Amino acid sequence: MEERWKKSDKKFLDYNKRNILINLLQAEAHAQAMQTISFIKGEGSCFLKHLAFVLGEVKEAINHSANVEPENMRVFEKLANEIEKFFEKIESGKYNYHKRDLLNLVRKWRKEVEQTMPMYKTFYCKCFHGIPYLKIVFIFLLGILFGYIIFKLFVFLGL
Repeated sequence: MEERWKKSDKKFLDYNKRNILINLLQAEAHAQAMQTISFIKGEGSCFLKHLAFVLGEVKEAINHSANVEPENMRVFEKLANEIEKFFEKIESGKYNYHKRDLLNLVRKWRKEVEQTMPMYKTFYCKCFHGIPYLKIVFIFLLGILFGYIIFKLFVFLGL
């Protein structure tokens, strides 16, 4: 009977972890898309909605991890406490978070959750994320080369 409960807890814990990660990624995307930070006017409501989902999943993960992954239970307890404190600050209306603050906060939480999920450690991704920057540098260098050619053309023509 005990083995059956562990198997069930593992299944639901994996489900909770994926949902936590998904909603943290969604919260991060919403924070990136925010034009201003004004929870009173509602722009941050989608961000808060995803964090509310995360909080619910984290509370379930605490229960499921107690039997299956007790070493990760503290990660979920810490995350639940931090999210609840964040909600208290927002609801008090006394705190004003900037976009960068929200992104850093969600990324910190995501990094902690990813430590419990080796397959999803996005911070250790080996993909070459610098390609967009190389494209910009390449276009910039082409602009310099084009300018230099125009300059030499003007010098040649005596202008």
